Amino acid sequence: MGAVKFNASSKHIPMLPLNGKNEFIFDEEEFAFLPGQLTRIAESWNNGMEIPEIAKQEKRTNKNIFLALIDLAYREKITRPLAFIPSERSKISNERYLV
Repeated sequence: MGAVKFNASSKHIPMLPLNGKNEFIFDEEEFAFLPGQLTRIAESWNNGMEIPEIAKQEKRTNKNIFLALIDLAYREKITRPLAFIPSERSKISNERYLV
């Protein structure tokens, strides 16, 4: 069946056989970052820069920056929200994010 890739979304790591039927996403993306680059991305985002500005600064694609920000959010490395929901549409308060 060939080599296997895994899904690390939980503590249990199921192995997916490479049988030619699996679908992989973001194959064309480079997910490795240079030392300090994720820290710079987090700091830039927290200081109010937008994704296209950060992408230009870091010489990465918008998609790379967006996906990095999602990962940084899960690791609680960013303080500025990725999405802002108007209070009338959410039961969650955005109060702490208002400047």
